[in-house]
Amino acid sequence: MLDYKPTPQEKEIINRTNNMFQMARKARSEVTKLWREAESLYQGKHWEGMNMPSYQNQITVDLIASAIDTMIPILTSRPPKIDIISVSGDDKGMNVAETLQSFMDELWQIRDMQNLIPEFLLDYLVYGTGILKTQWNNADEMPDCDIVDPFNFYVNPSATKLENAEWVCLASAMPIYEIRDRFENGKYVKAMSDLEKYSSTKMGISNFQDNKIQVTDTKGEETNYYDSYGKAMEDLEPKSLVIECYMRDPSKEYVMEEGKEVEKRKYPNGVRQVIISNGVMLYDGQTKYPFYNKENHCPHPFPFVTIKNTGSPHSFWGKPEPKRLKSLNLAMDRISSQISDNISLTSNPMFIVDETTGVDSQISNKPGQIIRKKGAGQVQMVQPPSMPNYVFNFYSLLNDVFETVSGVNKATQGKEASNVTSGVQAQIYRQASTTKIDFKSRTLDQAISVLGAMWVAMFKNLGSSVVRVNFVGVDGLPEARDMIGVMFRDVDLLVRSRAGSMLPENRMFIENKILQLAQLGIVTDPEYIVENMEMPSKERLLAKIREQKEQQQQPMQPDDLGGNEDEIYETLRNNPELANQV
Repeated sequence: MLDYKPTPQEKEIINRTNNMFQMARKARSEVTKLWREAESLYQGKHWEGMNMPSYQNQITVDLIASAIDTMIPILTSRPPKIDIISVSGDDKGMNVAETLQSFMDELWQIRDMQNLIPEFLLDYLVYGTGILKTQWNNADEMPDCDIVDPFNFYVNPSATKLENAEWVCLASAMPIYEIRDRFENGKYVKAMSDLEKYSSTKMGISNFQDNKIQVTDTKGEETNYYDSYGKAMEDLEPKSLVIECYMRDPSKEYVMEEGKEVEKRKYPNGVRQVIISNGVMLYDGQTKYPFYNKENHCPHPFPFVTIKNTGSPHSFWGKPEPKRLKSLNLAMDRISSQISDNISLTSNPMFIVDETTGVDSQISNKPGQIIRKKGAGQVQMVQPPSMPNYVFNFYSLLNDVFETVSGVNKATQGKEASNVTSGVQAQIYRQASTTKIDFKSRTLDQAISVLGAMWVAMFKNLGSSVVRVNFVGVDGLPEARDMIGVMFRDVDLLVRSRAGSMLPENRMFIENKILQLAQLGIVTDPEYIVENMEMPSKERLLAKIREQKEQQQQPMQPDDLGGNEDEIYETLRNNPELANQV
C-alpha cells in the first residue's frame, strides 16, 4: 500500500475540514437522537424500552405513519410545475423561455421526479428536513439531482439556513474501489474500521444471542454485531468515509490580464470545495457550479436544496412530524391495549376455587369445558366489571386531538362529513381542514423553485451538446426544436413553481365555479372558459376559437353579403346585426 505524504498546506486544510466535520457532528448529536426516535415511531416501533409482562397486549395504533402517508399523496397528487419566465419580455427572451419550458417539462419526466419528490417529502416529514443535491449528469449532459440522507449532511452550528451558512459537509461511506476510480489520490486511501456504521473487511462470522450476527476481525481486535447476515455482508466491503465540504472562501489572487496584474477572487462564487477521506486530500479547488449566484436567481452558492418542516427559526433543522404526535399516539396505543386486555379478561374470567373441591389443574377456559370436582367446595366464576364509558370518550377525544395536531382529518382522507350538505360548504370545510398541509405545500413550492433555478443555471452554463425538445405551440401542433444550453447563457430567466395538489384551490373547484358563472351569463368569453379547463387538445380548440374571433373582428365587404342588390337586401333583412360589421 502506498503511503500518502501531504504537503503542509494540504495537511492544514485536511485538519481544518476534519475539525469542521467533528464540530458539526457534536453540535447535531441531540438532533440525531431525535431523528432515530422519529424513525422508529414511523416504522411502528412504539413499545421499545417498555418492560411489560408477556400476557399483556401491545397494540400499535399506527396513526403517525398513517398521517405521514396521507400527507405525501396530497402534496404530490398533482406534482409541482416549474415555470420559466423571461425577465426581458422581448421576443427573444419569450422564445427562449418557451423552449426551456418544454425542456424542463421533459427533464422532469426523464429524472422520474414524480417518484423522487415523494421520497424527498418522506425525509421532510419524518426527520423534519429534506435535502436534495443538484449535479451535472455527464452521461446524458443534462441537470440531475439526488436525495441526500439527512444523517450524512452537516452544517456549521450557527447556521439557520443555507443562505447564511458558512460551510456545509456531506459525509458518506464510499467503497474503496469507487474512491480509487474517481480520484487521482484515491490509491492512497485505506479502508476505515473505526466508524460506527462502516467497517473494513472482517472475518469470523457467527450467530450470537437474540438473533444477532457477530463479526470479528482476523486479529481479534474488533468485534461488531449486526441484525442480519445482509447487514453484516454489506459492511464487510472495504469502505472509507468521504467528507465533501463546501466552505465560503473570499480569498483573492493576482492574475495577468493584458499585461497587467489584476486582483480577482480565487474562487469565482466565493465557495471552495474540499474532498478528503481518511487523511487523504482528494480534491481542493473551486466548485463545479460557480454560476450558483444571485445573477442566476440562486439564493445561495451551495449545490443543495433543503426543505424545513417548521421548527425554530433559529435552527437549521426542522421538527420531525412523529415527535409532535408521539405522546398522543402512545396514549392511544396504551388505551387500546388495556381495552384489549379487558376484553380478554371478560371472555376468560377468573375462577375462585375452594381448597376442598378437589380441583387441581383442570381449569383452562376452554369453551364448553367440564370441571369435575370431588369435594364439597365450590368453583365460582368471577365476571370482571365492564370498562366505564369515560375510557371510550377519552379515546375519542385523543383521536380528535390527533387530527387537530397532525392536520390529517376526515376531509383530507375523503371521509363523509355529516353536517356538510352543499358544494360551497364542502369547499369551505376542506379549506379550513387543510390549512397546515397547505402551508407545507407552499414550502415545497419554494424548494422546487430553487431546484428549477439551479437546473436552468446549470444547463445555460454547462450544456454544450445539442438537445432536441418537442414544443407545442398555440395551434396545438408539436414542433421539434434544437438547442444548446450555453447559447442561452446571456438570457435572464426567472423560475417559479406552481402548486398542484388536492388543496382548496384545486382545479375541479375552479372549473365548477367558471361553469356556474357561464350558465348565469356572467362569463361569456369561450376562450377564457377553455383556458381554465383541464382537457385534451386544449391548445387546438383555443386556436380555433381565436381564429373565429379574428374573422368576426374583420370588417365585412359588400361582396360577402351577396352578388347583387336583391341578395344583399335579403341577407341584411334576415341578419340585421351584420349591418354594423360592414
